[in-house]
Amino acid sequence: MSMESPDVSTPLADDRIDRRPLSFIIGAWVLFAILQASNWLLSPAISSRYPYPERLIASAAFNALVWIALTPPVLRFAAAVHRREGSRIRQALLVMAVGAAVSITAALLSGSVHALLLPAPATTAATVAPTETIPAGTTASIARLWMMLRWLAQELVTFLVVFLIGFASQAAVRHRMQEQLAVSLQARASTLQAEQAELRAHAAELQSQLSEARLAMLRARLNPHFLFNTLNAMSALADSDPRGVRTMIALLSDLLRQALTDSNEQEIPLRQELHLIGRYLEILEIRYRDQLQTKVSAGPELLDALVPNLILQPLVENAMKHGIEPAGGHGHIDITVTREQEQLLLTVRNTGSPEHHTIAPGGQSTAGSGLGLELTRDRLLEHYGEAGGLVLHPLDGGGMIAEIAIPYHTRAETRAGVSDPDTRRVPHA
Repeated sequence: MSMESPDVSTPLADDRIDRRPLSFIIGAWVLFAILQASNWLLSPAISSRYPYPERLIASAAFNALVWIALTPPVLRFAAAVHRREGSRIRQALLVMAVGAAVSITAALLSGSVHALLLPAPATTAATVAPTETIPAGTTASIARLWMMLRWLAQELVTFLVVFLIGFASQAAVRHRMQEQLAVSLQARASTLQAEQAELRAHAAELQSQLSEARLAMLRARLNPHFLFNTLNAMSALADSDPRGVRTMIALLSDLLRQALTDSNEQEIPLRQELHLIGRYLEILEIRYRDQLQTKVSAGPELLDALVPNLILQPLVENAMKHGIEPAGGHGHIDITVTREQEQLLLTVRNTGSPEHHTIAPGGQSTAGSGLGLELTRDRLLEHYGEAGGLVLHPLDGGGMIAEIAIPYHTRAETRAGVSDPDTRRVPHA
């Protein structure tokens, strides 16, 4: 989405001055005419020299009419100067030129009417300019020139006042519109930020749902594989050890019941995971009778740590396939859980024959390429990203160590947002 903001260098208030009520301009100049006429009528020097007040009033009124006509174009000119970019000196010269033209026009119009309304013999200065205070001894010609210069000066001052009013009004209008534009843009920016935050939250929710769906898919692929191997072990004992098979069925029932209870949980406490893997190890011990020995060790302080559901079973299955079964079912499987700083380490160590744990080019054990371990790596990557991992270490003389490293966290820490996977190391071979 793109939004173009108006260029503040363009007119923000075109014709705003022109649309001012004409009544305001007329009222202002009527008031000015009243004040000017009152000044003349109340002046003893002027009223004594010219005892016809109606003509004085008419002269003041005509001067006001002239400026009623000139005010709108002067205001438009002021607005244009305010909007115009360029040299200040050039603008000042332009204002002076226009001001001179307007002042001369107003002085000629007002002065001519003033002279017509106040006719007198051109014998003395007093009769030529009855509304002016002329120094004694001034001739009529000088008096006429004096009067015109005074009118011109007055009209120039009037022009400057009207021009400055228009210039200031245009500046005020532009400033107000810029403020409104700034407020509008700020409100729009706030709205966009809120929309972006909502979209990010929605995207995060969708990503979380997608991640859960992927993890559920991986577990769905893993659980049938695990169940098939267990049933296969039972079938091997069906004829030779019926009692052992019944025990295995009971253990499998308990294992599946708990697994189904936690089926919606991507992470479970370590104590539950160890209980599940313990049932699986008991099934394997029955399958191989006294040939297989297992051991599980984890400190009580670690039992509340969260781990992926059924994460240890593929490691035990890999140990059986590549270590114990090639040795005729003889061997050891040891599971240990430790903590190193902010890492929880889950280690499965098994004995076995060296020929069944070869190292492929690149240093990867051939025992780590099965479906179970591949799915386990995918689960860790999906759930923890670079903060989780699985590595395999072959042992001298045979055997293998499979180590899972994940960020250490508990349900309480997860709720409080303490866990920070980005700061935790990944195990390396």
